Amino acid sequence: MVVEQYVLLHEPDKTMFVFTKQGRFYGHIVKRKTDKAPAKLVFETPLYDTMEQLKAEYPELVGTS
Repeated sequence: MVVEQYVLLHEPDKTMFVFTKQGRFYGHIVKRKTDKAPAKLVFETPLYDTMEQLKAEYPELVGTS
């Protein structure tokens, strides 16, 4: 289940979907769909102990969540 989702600061065409696994956090970075291409999974992050650690590595574009 998705815990949170947000647009990435340095890649505004991509969205981070945050999940939990065994009490830790990880994310799927998905490139948004366009008129020419469907949405696509680009990357799965490593596991982090806290949401803050994940967001420090993959910061949020403020005001979009």
